[in-house]
Amino acid sequence: MITSIPLTEFSSEEGLISPDFEHLSLHLPPRCLMAFLGEKRIAAFAESRGGKVIGSFLSLTKKFPLYEIPGKKGPLLLVQAPAGAASAVLIEDRLFAYGAEKVLAIGCCGSLMDLPENCFFPIERALRDEGTSYHYMPPSRFLELDKEPLARLKGYFEKKELPFHPATTWTSDGFFRETREKVEKRKAEGCELVDMETSALAACARFRKREFAEIMFTADTLSSLSHDQRHWGKESRNAALVLGIEALEEI
Repeated sequence: MITSIPLTEFSSEEGLISPDFEHLSLHLPPRCLMAFLGEKRIAAFAESRGGKVIGSFLSLTKKFPLYEIPGKKGPLLLVQAPAGAASAVLIEDRLFAYGAEKVLAIGCCGSLMDLPENCFFPIERALRDEGTSYHYMPPSRFLELDKEPLARLKGYFEKKELPFHPATTWTSDGFFRETREKVEKRKAEGCELVDMETSALAACARFRKREFAEIMFTADTLSSLSHDQRHWGKESRNAALVLGIEALEEI
């Protein structure tokens, strides 16, 4: 008989493998943008902003270039974020280890409610239906994102005359297991969006005593309890990088 599951066994000790295990000669800018977008798009955007590669993180399957981009208040960092909670946190925790103090993530999400495609939402809280966050924080159902960067994002949205609606997202590991039963339950709990990384990224930042914020734009939808991929948010992908870099300077 199973009396507990491993994910309930949170430990506050430091891990035996440090996020700076590579001992890279890196000192990253304090503000970093993690973009859940294609690498060619990110590279082209960085080049257009006078960015340069100052290093990279390796994974088992690819290299993640780190782009330093000039900002109004100092250099900014831009890096591609891999899909999935565990993979994304492997990048984020290394960002913190090499000098990042504030991380803003930007990318697309699914809609659980009747929301138009290509709408941008700052995230206020996330339902923890993934495994990675439980290695960084004790068990809980929801995780509230940091209030201070969220408040500063509000100022940015108002300055740009963009609608500001802080949203609740359901962070799930199971892209192909978003069932009718689960969607109905998440909607009843107030979840408007669905993604695969937010609660894990927020938990990692909380554990490391750093700031984290996220902005997502709507792509596909499950609002009718069937899947409509629409256009996967393609119209927002370039705009997301511009918005992300600008918002990063405000948090």
